Amino acid sequence: MQKRHLPPLNALRTFEAAARHLHMGKAADELGVTHGAVSKQIVNLEDQLGFSLFQRLGNRLALTDHGTKLLKAATAAFDQLGDAIARLDGEAIAGELRVSVPSAFAEKWLIPRLARFIDLVPGLKLAVHSANASYEAKADDVLGEDLDLAVRYGEPVWKDGTARLLSHVGSFPVCSPVLMSADPGLASPADLRHHTLLLDDPEGTNWRRWLYRAGVPHGDLPRTIYFQDFNLLLAAARQGLGLCLADQITAGEDLVRGHLLRPFRQSIEHLGAYFIVLPALVSPGARAFAEWLEAEIALSGMPGDEPVS
Repeated sequence: MQKRHLPPLNALRTFEAAARHLHMGKAADELGVTHGAVSKQIVNLEDQLGFSLFQRLGNRLALTDHGTKLLKAATAAFDQLGDAIARLDGEAIAGELRVSVPSAFAEKWLIPRLARFIDLVPGLKLAVHSANASYEAKADDVLGEDLDLAVRYGEPVWKDGTARLLSHVGSFPVCSPVLMSADPGLASPADLRHHTLLLDDPEGTNWRRWLYRAGVPHGDLPRTIYFQDFNLLLAAARQGLGLCLADQITAGEDLVRGHLLRPFRQSIEHLGAYFIVLPALVSPGARAFAEWLEAEIALSGMPGDEPVS
């Protein structure tokens, strides 16, 4: 299988845990997800690969021949990546590391994983600053005078540092279950014209681009509410005030828990991406943090979406 045809890394990681334990529940506990989420990832992976990975023998699981071979390959790949991370000389990296990240990225993705980085570099004093919405992150002065590294979502237009791609993401509308079942309905993207849209940029540029790419006829946006902080935007969506655009990094946990739903399968890529912004002179701590971020993104993967053509 060519590299560009690899299945999502998140699915491979889920399979590796389930195959190692031969138990969906234990794999779910290890990964911090539900039993159903593990089962769904395995089914989707088997469908994509075109062959079975497990034999279901009553309440027991056994690997097929294909599953045994894939487990060996997946374990070797993850071990190699883990070894590369472990080679970061944590004891030699000291001092203070000042990073700035979007608040939703920090709460939903970074903080649940941050202990692993702290274990790698115990001699480093970490200071995490919160950045506001993506609109604010477009300012030229991203790093300022005090920051060693920043994570930003958007396009790489920042002039005071070098942008390094962290992850492309697909953008899709999300809403509360109550709004999903209320009138007017949400049968297709065209129905968004009858609902309140929650904005993370004052002009609604991201929503306009999403609607255009989804084939919704051009026109003025319906009623809108703008939130400067993305966490407030997600909170408003959970409360049923309207629909917002999100991605698997910012809304993944809410989607798994059922607090937010996706009314449509469509996901549009390249409305923006997550970037690491580094200064001209990169400290050892910032270099280690950037490499750790990239490794964690690769391990977590982004669940597959159906893009809009």
